[in-house]
Amino acid sequence: MNKIWPPLVVFALAGCVNLDELDYEVLDPHEDGNRTSYSVTDWIDRKTIVPVARGYRRVAPGWFREGVGNLFANLRGIDSAVNGFLQGKVKSGVIDTARLLLNSTVGVGGFFDVAGYSGLVHREEDLGQTLAVWGVTHNQYVYVPLLGPATLRDLPGKLINTVLPRLVLGSGYGWWVGGLDLLSARAGLLAATDMRDASSLDPYAFTREAYYQRRKFVIFDGDPPFDDFFDEQE
Repeated sequence: MNKIWPPLVVFALAGCVNLDELDYEVLDPHEDGNRTSYSVTDWIDRKTIVPVARGYRRVAPGWFREGVGNLFANLRGIDSAVNGFLQGKVKSGVIDTARLLLNSTVGVGGFFDVAGYSGLVHREEDLGQTLAVWGVTHNQYVYVPLLGPATLRDLPGKLINTVLPRLVLGSGYGWWVGGLDLLSARAGLLAATDMRDASSLDPYAFTREAYYQRRKFVIFDGDPPFDDFFDEQE
């Protein structure tokens, strides 16, 4: 992996980094192992997590599910705020920090997205995007058991994001809180995975391609290079 520059140097050189020149093509040299990991994870997911998630959607009212999702998203907003500043996006960092403060207080710990109602939209920054801005180009795709798709560049940030609520809440993050966190996240993905399973002949490849497209979208703040887009269509 590329050497990570110290933050002060990064800020000084941020304007010199040209993300348009980075390569974001799919790179999956260990596809056989990744497919095995995907199959095992998918089997566990279908047999255990999905049925409970569907029951949760049927039983829990929409306002409650939304509030729970808001609460855990608020805890993970710390990650987005920090990485906004690390990327030199001061406005993004300030907005996510303001969201965190407002939702944690007026929004009752984040259960209500008061900041969103006030026009402060979540910016969605993470360590993987920060490393891309710092010059770490895209690298090998990995499918981590029970964690899902990532690249070697994105994996550290994904791990941090996964455990962040536990780190923030400490002893308050009991098994039932962790279960609710997992259940809320999986219930929110049911529509997407149902669509994938219904429309794709190869769910593994579909997941991998969707992951790369999504990552490129967020790294370029919703405006990936048009030349890359048209090249992919040819």
